[in-house]
Amino acid sequence: MDFFLPSRILRRAVFLGLGFLLAPAALAQGFTVSGTVTEEGTGVLLPGVNVSVPNTTIGTATDIAGEFRIELPAGTRQLQFSFVGYRAEVVDVSREVASLNVTLAEDVLGLEEVVVSGVVSTVRRANSANSVEVITGRELADVTTTQTLGDAIAGKVVGAVTNTYTGAPGGGMSFRLRGITTINGSSAPLVIVDGVVYANDAISNGINAVTRAAAGGNASNQDNPVNRIADLNPQDIESIEVLKGPSAAAIYGARASNGVVIITTRRGTAVGGATQFSVQQSLGFGTLANTLGTRQFTAETAEATYGEAGLELFNAANGQTFDYENELYGNSSFLRSTQLSATGGSERTQFYASGHVKDDEGIIEGTGYERQGARFNINHRFSSRADVGFTSAYTRSVANRGITGNDNSGTSFGVALSATPNFVDLFPSTAGVYPNHPFNSSNPLQTRDLSTIGETNNRVTTTGRFTYALLQRATQTIQAVVDGGADYYSLQSSLVFPVELQFFQGPGLDGISVQGRTNNLNLSLRSALVHTAAVPQNELMFTTQVGFSLFSQDQDILRNTATGLIPGQENADQGAAVSVDQFRLFQDDRAFFGQTEANWGDRIIGTLGARAERSSLNGDVDEFFLYPKAGLAVNLAEFDFWTAESIDLLKLRLAYGQTGNTAPFGARYTTFGVQSVGGVAGLSINVNRGSPGVTAERGREFEGGVDVAGFDGRVSLELTGFRKIVDNMILTRQVPFSNGFNTETFNGGELTNTGLEIGLSLIPVDTDDFQWVSRTSFWTYSAEVTRLDVPAFQVLGGGFGNTLGSIRIEEGQSPTQIVGIDDTDGDGTSDGVFTLGDAAPNFQMSFNNELVLQRNLRLTVFAHWKSGGDNINLSELLYDLGGTSPDYDEDDDGDGIINGLDRTGQLGVSARPFVQNASYFKIREVGLYYTIPDRMVGNALGGVRNLRVGISANNILTITPYKSYDPEVHNFGDVPVATGVEVTPFPTQRSFHVHIGFGL
Repeated sequence: MDFFLPSRILRRAVFLGLGFLLAPAALAQGFTVSGTVTEEGTGVLLPGVNVSVPNTTIGTATDIAGEFRIELPAGTRQLQFSFVGYRAEVVDVSREVASLNVTLAEDVLGLEEVVVSGVVSTVRRANSANSVEVITGRELADVTTTQTLGDAIAGKVVGAVTNTYTGAPGGGMSFRLRGITTINGSSAPLVIVDGVVYANDAISNGINAVTRAAAGGNASNQDNPVNRIADLNPQDIESIEVLKGPSAAAIYGARASNGVVIITTRRGTAVGGATQFSVQQSLGFGTLANTLGTRQFTAETAEATYGEAGLELFNAANGQTFDYENELYGNSSFLRSTQLSATGGSERTQFYASGHVKDDEGIIEGTGYERQGARFNINHRFSSRADVGFTSAYTRSVANRGITGNDNSGTSFGVALSATPNFVDLFPSTAGVYPNHPFNSSNPLQTRDLSTIGETNNRVTTTGRFTYALLQRATQTIQAVVDGGADYYSLQSSLVFPVELQFFQGPGLDGISVQGRTNNLNLSLRSALVHTAAVPQNELMFTTQVGFSLFSQDQDILRNTATGLIPGQENADQGAAVSVDQFRLFQDDRAFFGQTEANWGDRIIGTLGARAERSSLNGDVDEFFLYPKAGLAVNLAEFDFWTAESIDLLKLRLAYGQTGNTAPFGARYTTFGVQSVGGVAGLSINVNRGSPGVTAERGREFEGGVDVAGFDGRVSLELTGFRKIVDNMILTRQVPFSNGFNTETFNGGELTNTGLEIGLSLIPVDTDDFQWVSRTSFWTYSAEVTRLDVPAFQVLGGGFGNTLGSIRIEEGQSPTQIVGIDDTDGDGTSDGVFTLGDAAPNFQMSFNNELVLQRNLRLTVFAHWKSGGDNINLSELLYDLGGTSPDYDEDDDGDGIINGLDRTGQLGVSARPFVQNASYFKIREVGLYYTIPDRMVGNALGGVRNLRVGISANNILTITPYKSYDPEVHNFGDVPVATGVEVTPFPTQRSFHVHIGFGL
């Protein structure tokens, strides 16, 4: 339902928050309490600990020496101490207690985490009505070194499905939360870094000019682009909060239908006023994670497969064979990562500064990913009323991903390899001349060695946050908050394919140069008033926020493609013909938001909120759309009747919310093509017909759950069920040619998604000498297209047609169903199109176990299990067609027909052989570290502290029935429902690292 936001709604929201100004402003004469706060077990002083009087707005924080002093009103009986990463403590006080020494225990299971509850407010996890996933910086970077942030997150978010575009260094990844939320819209979550909307675009480098992968009208992105979230350094991240559904993300409105990922980078700490330095160094190597092998030939099989030419080449080889899988994918890549950081300051000013250098080679020679960056974050408190914080980061990255994935020209490494028998010699002569491939249009070794495929990205992100306390009283506060910033990147791509390459021997080609650049600027701004009011006698706390936000994006993609390149030249102006493509995107969003939260003694917590937003992408750019939210949490363990002392938390929660997914840019405009008549250029209306009434999709979600915690912080269970309905789905359909157009975008249809998420955290053993922390997660979802206003259709990017298997959208079916032709009666002919599988998994589980011995030796093992979910494996088909499949000559079903002929014999009859089970069990990360006690290194290495050494590994084991390099694949980039289509991707690597880190 769409709403216009009258001004009276905003006025009522403001009056609701400010109404508590009439509460009592002063209490009776009080007394003063001071003391220190330290870490349990170590005695380390803790600066920045929040010290507050429950059910009031009275509070302070410990200084750089871990000391505090607070004025308490008469009648106060308790003080609460809370700090990120530690379990909160409530301590009894009285006039007779003038000094307190408080110890805080580490919150190993994250029971006291503070999570986002509104745009500019937070809430204790124990009081949240939503399931919010939190990944700490330690979980991201302290176990092993990953290529990108996407790799570090994979498998760690309950309710997420990840698929890699490519295993190339710095490669891309699709990241979907809680199943399918759209058909043709964006499936990527909204990413916010330190308050600014962070661009996570996947920009094509233009290599389609060579591969022709998008020939035949398929407009899907098949260039294996890098997600720009790869520009973030995981070691600079303090925490990641994932708002998985509309009930949590509604306050972020449109663009939040796929969830919100809120990233907070590290802030400075001041301990004793000294600046502390940290050095982290990792060195490693990577290898091909899984080898497939190749077919072993005889003279008979060589002749049967390749004819007389094959027999001649086989005999000429005189028994010599070549391992081209090892030659292409067998590079032992060198991996290096260095991080330097400093943190310090004073009680008023704290800073964090870091610099990092990363250099990862790829398992394909000549590929790699380099990243250098610097960050400086600073916070300053002007007074007890005002503080300001700034963050700034610069990143430069260089990526070379080679040519992998689908192609229609035989130029990619994998497609060429599939047509290469092991008796053919493709190596260059001593003069550097490469032979032509006899059975393919390109020699992959020549393409690898002579081509230039590079991308360079420069990125600057800066944010600021200013808060000012307009009112500070014992029972209420009013705080003004303004934050925002800019995120800018400039991506340059340079692809050069010289005329010497084999695939340029045809007429009219003769070399290609593709020179591209992308500039993107995101601007974000939020301003809000936050009112907190307390009614101590009733144990009530109210937090109300109202505010305004704006977001704008300006993206410009320009690509020059030169063909007929002059030998020895690289510039785009040195070609016989130059074509220019440009894509420009402008988006402006404006929104008002408001939210009120009521807390009755941590027993019952209720939340009401809404966001009213308009966007330049909607058909009516002036219309506001309302996205409401509501939540209720009841903690039975806080009521007086509760007697089970071993259970600290038994929370029932229910939440509802709505979010949107904006229409694609340009959907409301008619697209004009360029046509030349008699040498005169003009416009033609032959592409997309504009849809002036197109609006954002709307997602509505109910979420309910139970949270249990107890046994002195050693057990935590979170169970969540949800049902999400997406209507006004954004769809693209073909229109009759007589209209003069090809396609149009419209709203129509409904999608329903239900799911279950379970998280169990345990500390089975916790002694002074040994600790075992175990976390197990389970999640599953099921989606159905409950209404479709057009006939069933194949998704663009969802495969290559019914002959090979494809994703079809059909009413009453899963939006990820795989359909294809099939021979159901076994007569050797196709009987029609049938459902052959589903790309969605049945369920997923993750297992994270950490063993700590004597507080110094730490072993961490992280494993991930995906059950079910099918891939369309077209790599095996290409190897079969090329006669090189490793099991080509075997007979698995015993029918007397070898596998290669059995499978290729099904082509045109059944797509079933290509739809394969992609279940897997992976040990994603293993880390073993030893922290040398300071007393052992203090004399030998003066000033060195926290010296830690370790070893780690990524992707150390994969168990799967899937017959390819890795079951986590996707040929078509970030297409929402089309995952698991494989066409000779860049294989995944297994990596090993040694680490050393220390402080100064």
